[in-house]
Amino acid sequence: MIQIIAILRRLLPGMAAAVLLASALQGSAWAESALDRIRNTGVLNAGTRADAMPFAYRLQQAGDKEARLAGFSVDLIEQIRKKLTEKLGREIETRLHITTASDRLALVASHTIDIECGITTPTWERQKLVDFSIPFFGNGTRLMVLRKTAKGFDDLRGKRIGVAAGTTTSAILKQHVPDAIVVEVPDMATGFKMFSSGELDGLSNVGIVLRALVEKSPLKSKVILLPRTDALSYESMACSLPLDDSKWRAFVNEVLAELLDGIDQYRGGYFEIYDKWFGPRGIVYFPLDYIVAQKLSSSIIWLK
Repeated sequence: MIQIIAILRRLLPGMAAAVLLASALQGSAWAESALDRIRNTGVLNAGTRADAMPFAYRLQQAGDKEARLAGFSVDLIEQIRKKLTEKLGREIETRLHITTASDRLALVASHTIDIECGITTPTWERQKLVDFSIPFFGNGTRLMVLRKTAKGFDDLRGKRIGVAAGTTTSAILKQHVPDAIVVEVPDMATGFKMFSSGELDGLSNVGIVLRALVEKSPLKSKVILLPRTDALSYESMACSLPLDDSKWRAFVNEVLAELLDGIDQYRGGYFEIYDKWFGPRGIVYFPLDYIVAQKLSSSIIWLK
C-alpha cells in the first residue's frame, strides 16, 4: 500500500487523490474479473475524455435533449460492448464516464470503471497501477504556437507552454524544450481558451489533438505546429484496464486485434472507424500514416 501511494503521488496531482484511491484499493480484494462482473450486471462501465476531439468530445445534435459523448474512442468502446453482448449471450449496456488526464488511472485502478480508452500512453510507471491493452493509435507530441510567437525551438525560451495535468507531455517538453515554462492546465479545452486569450504562448499534446482543437477556430491560419515535419516523441495510445485481470485484458485485446486485422492494407473494421473520424469527411482530415499502420499491425501478430 505504501508503494501504491508513492506511485500515486507521482502520477496524480494532489495528496487527496492519492489517499482516496489508496483507501478504495485497500478495502477490496477484487477477486472477480471485470468480465464476470459485466456478465452478472449487464453493464460495461467505460471512461473516456470529453476534451480530446476527435477521440472523444461532447456532441449535441438537433433533437438531442443534452450533449452526448462521441468520437473515435467512443466507437471503439461500442465495438467492445457489441462483442461482450455476443460472448455473454445477453445485451450489455455501456455507461460512459467522463475522465480527465488527472483521474483516469485512479478510476481504473479503483475499479470504478472497467476500461478507459482515450489518449493514454502506456508507461512503466503507470503500469504499476493499471494494465494496458495493445495500442490502438499512434501519434507524436508537438507544440502549437502562433506564427508570430516562434518559428523554432530557439524562440521558446521563457515561453509559457500549456500541458494537461497528469500527462506524459510535461516530461517530454522538459527534455526537448528545457528553457520553456511548462504550465499545467486541467484539460485541453481550458488550455486552448488560455492559449486563445494570450495567457499561454503555446499548447502541447499529440499533434492530432492540437489540430482538432484549432480546426474550426479563427486561429487556424495563424498557428504552426512544432516540429514542422516530425514530432518530439512518438506516443502509442492504449486502453487502461484494471491491474492483474488477465481474462478481461485478453478479451479486450482480442476485440482490438480483430478490428486491427488488415490495417496494414488500409481495410477492416478499424480502418472504417478511423476513416469516419479522420478521413475526408471526418472531424479533422488526418490520413493514416503508413508507418503507424505497420506498427499497429505488428502489435497483433502474436495474437493471431
